[in-house]
Amino acid sequence: TDTAGAFAAGVLLANTNFRAQIQADVLPFKGILLGIFFMDAGSLFDSDLVLAELPTVLTGAIALIVLKAVTVGLATRVPRSLEPNRLEPYDAVKLSFLLSGGGEFAFVVLALAERLEVLPKDLGGLLTAVVLITMAVTPLLGEVAEIASKAFVSYTVNQGTQIPAEEYEIAEDAIVIAGFNEVGKQILYQLGTHTARNTTERLPQIVAFDTDPMLIDKTLLPMENTAVMYGDGENPEVISAHGVHSPRAIFIAYDHHEKVMAATSRLRTIYPNTPIYTRAQTRKESIELEVAGATEVIVERDELPRSAPALLLRKRASEASSATQQTKNVELLQWRGNSNRTNA
Repeated sequence: TDTAGAFAAGVLLANTNFRAQIQADVLPFKGILLGIFFMDAGSLFDSDLVLAELPTVLTGAIALIVLKAVTVGLATRVPRSLEPNRLEPYDAVKLSFLLSGGGEFAFVVLALAERLEVLPKDLGGLLTAVVLITMAVTPLLGEVAEIASKAFVSYTVNQGTQIPAEEYEIAEDAIVIAGFNEVGKQILYQLGTHTARNTTERLPQIVAFDTDPMLIDKTLLPMENTAVMYGDGENPEVISAHGVHSPRAIFIAYDHHEKVMAATSRLRTIYPNTPIYTRAQTRKESIELEVAGATEVIVERDELPRSAPALLLRKRASEASSATQQTKNVELLQWRGNSNRTNA
């Protein structure tokens, strides 16, 4: 069916860096579609039937939660020889509780079973009520999952076992670079060099985002404390999806002024207190970017005029140093010549 096909497509893309971009693109429609889904699901809830069969419904809900939690927990314990990326135990505990409730596919299966007259209508309504109740307690299950996971981590640490960090987890306050072009690469290199000397953090402190298709199925780690990932850097949801919720600073390295303007306006709205640095070709573009929310704008056409005196002084200093060195060489040759005549 179309539903199963969409689910399969999501599963196939879940383990790629394209996941964060998909989440960001779907987000505007997510709330609307979820509202329609839950409205339709709520209309299937037969309160009279639930009250009449309350012990049966509660028993079924508890049994479903326990059975799914145990099943998911066992699925995460496959041997590492079969699944090298197997979840760590503390993550497996959290996942078991989070996924222990019923899922929306239950409604698809139950509706199909009723339509084919495989299930009696009353039994189908009873099972639907069980699934709805387990879905309703999902926020509570999330709290339980968090508590159980933290308790397991504490127990493991007390036993002297090291808890490894996730492979590509990014620091929550990492520096963000939007665009991994030549300018973005230079920014990442300079910041990475500085950060490597001044931090002992294991998580990447600098992350660059780019929509280069090469990054869809892999993450680049150019140097220590840095990472380059797939995604639209001007989209705050992409940044947040990778774990960066309060960036220390944002550097916008796009080439086109329109894209830089859009990124500055959008990111400033979500991160009102975060410094945003960018560049412009002209002073007019610089003023527009400052109005849009840029903290500081580097005007490329001003760089050469601004640097001209320093370049000229450097040239003169180089020439003076060369002349001084030549004078010293001449004096040294003269001294050697006099010394040779004296010895003769």
